[in-house]
Amino acid sequence: MNIFNRRELYITRRLPDLNRVLECLSTNSIQYMTKTNTITNPGRSHGVPFIGADYTYEYRVYVHKNDYDKAKQAVSR
Repeated sequence: MNIFNRRELYITRRLPDLNRVLECLSTNSIQYMTKTNTITNPGRSHGVPFIGADYTYEYRVYVHKNDYDKAKQAVSR
């Protein structure tokens, strides 16, 4: 799967939500790719003030563009 044939399915900052979505995709045999971004500077040891550790990462889930409708349906159940 590359940038030209994938489509973004889901964005979250909560790990339990990410795990639920990935489980739905796996159960329905839909290939996916995840990307994780952090809002903190990796060189800083204390993180960002006033932001809970649970929300310092952003998770993006991508699926093949041909599987997008099937994936959207699987996640919405």
